[in-house]
Formats: sequence, C-alpha cells, structure tokens
Amino acid sequence: MSVDPNIDYHAHDPEDGEQRSDDPVLREAQELEARMRRALATKEDPLRDGESTSERLRRLEQEQSAQSPSED
Repeated sequence: MSVDPNIDYHAHDPEDGEQRSDDPVLREAQELEARMRRALATKEDPLRDGESTSERLRRLEQEQSAQSPSED
C-alpha cells in the first residue's frame, strides 16, 4: 500500500460533519465554503437552462431565506 506524502491529514473535509469552528474568521470561511458547494452544479442537481453559478447561488440564498425566518 503506497502513501501519498503530500496528503494533509488535518485539511478540512466538507463531508466530515464537524461542527462549525468557534473562531469567527474560520466560521465565516466554513459558511462561505458551504454556500459555494451548494451553488455548484452536480449531475443530480444541474444548472437550469441559461443559469450561471452566481445566479444559482443568489436563487438558492433567496429560497433559503424564504424558508427560514430571520435570526435577529
């Protein structure tokens, strides 16, 4: 079994289910990463006709804000 010497064993895996960091800067980065991953087109959830990734991100954020009440 070969081992890749370039693997970063402490790197963030978006599917590891870890809780968000207590550090506000890291938490902001984690939330941005999660938003961007949701905006990416996949085989199971492709872009709509003529839709760009940025348009998809805006649409998903609008749908999310419509579903959940404001956290003020």
